[in-house]
Amino acid sequence: MDAIFTFLFQTREGLAALFFGGIAIIAVVAFVLEKRTHKIYVDRGPAADDDEDGWVL
Repeated sequence: MDAIFTFLFQTREGLAALFFGGIAIIAVVAFVLEKRTHKIYVDRGPAADDDEDGWVL
């Protein structure tokens, strides 16, 4: 176990593995959450011209 921690935190290759592994994990989580959000909030198409979006200028 000590050899694994030494590799991960005290070598350039280990730090690179942690960095790119973290990016991969974040990408997978973002993909899963985006799919879940897409199912919850369905696209209703383009807005009509007479719809108010709440912004008054």
